[in-house]
Amino acid sequence: MDTEAIKRVLRNETGINSEIIALKQAKEEPAGIKKYGDMNNICYMFGEVLEEGRTFYTTLEDHVCLLGCAATGLDPSLQTISDKQLQDSESFHVGSINIFPTEELQAKAEKEADALFPKFQEACKAIIIGPFGNVPEPDVLIILCTPEQAHLLTRAYCYATGSIVKGYAGMGVCRMILPSAFIDKEPSYTVSDRAWRRALNLKHDQLTLVTPPDKLTIMLENLELSKKQ
Repeated sequence: MDTEAIKRVLRNETGINSEIIALKQAKEEPAGIKKYGDMNNICYMFGEVLEEGRTFYTTLEDHVCLLGCAATGLDPSLQTISDKQLQDSESFHVGSINIFPTEELQAKAEKEADALFPKFQEACKAIIIGPFGNVPEPDVLIILCTPEQAHLLTRAYCYATGSIVKGYAGMGVCRMILPSAFIDKEPSYTVSDRAWRRALNLKHDQLTLVTPPDKLTIMLENLELSKKQ
């Protein structure tokens, strides 16, 4: 399926009309695409794609939040981050946006995440971000949908592949679901977290499904068959 066919089936068969966010790793800063040119959290960058239809690429120095860098492969080991930058990031998440009440609890959550989620083996130079159709050969798609829409898509995927689709909640969304899509090439979904829901302006009845494009195609090609009793 090409981009327009995917959008058409999503709209007609599931009722998903919202913009799909596309991501692509790049080994070098891409020519012909505008650099983000500011500092922000990656979730708010995604929000700009939804609100303004922007397409851009972002590098390590554009990011306020280190989770977005670790989650996309911009700096998986965080080896280029100084101790002061790491401390500033932890203080930001605890003191400024209240992701955790203490830095100790943030460290505990990161330890659990480190054991649970896949790890990038090498860093990329840039992440291209934009609406689906504007990013060439994207690696990952972010879809906002209702639980029923997510059910239809994940049910079709499991029906066709026998693979279980996992869901996560509790910490930063980018950290929970982007690595598995980039590295394991598998879909997953999440209801959390507060900052993500605010940045992407999710409605009360929406959650987030993340998937590689080829796995979304599998879902759409098996929608009707998987509905049969």
